[in-house]
Amino acid sequence: MNEVCVTGGTKKQRELAEMVVNWSITKLMPKMRTLDIAVELSSMNGDDAYGYCMEEDTNREFTVTIRKSLPIFELVGTIIHEMIHVKQYARRELRVAHGNTMWKKKSYNNVSYIDAPWEKEAYRLERKYALECIEQLEFTL
Repeated sequence: MNEVCVTGGTKKQRELAEMVVNWSITKLMPKMRTLDIAVELSSMNGDDAYGYCMEEDTNREFTVTIRKSLPIFELVGTIIHEMIHVKQYARRELRVAHGNTMWKKKSYNNVSYIDAPWEKEAYRLERKYALECIEQLEFTL
């Protein structure tokens, strides 16, 4: 059974984050049952990013860090963006080993953030899925 643990932020933010992560698992990885995802809602001081996804010891363990000061729609979109990265790692579409980044069996080194195909996929899908998620979960912004 998948495990999701959300820390930081307010109680409402934690509840929202857990709902969005579980929705994302169902949408992006419906057959996976052994994911362990820790979500940290953080101030991310001194950082321009909205979120990060880090694969831990296996391709089933992840830490997702999200900027807690985001407006609700951007918070949902950022969680979904990072969950797309979880999907990419879990399915082994994206792998990083020994300083080498592999995307679908092709090596990418020194590619800029915005040109990285895994980021292009996450940006392409985040808004669409955020709208779908909000509609299906029926929470108000």
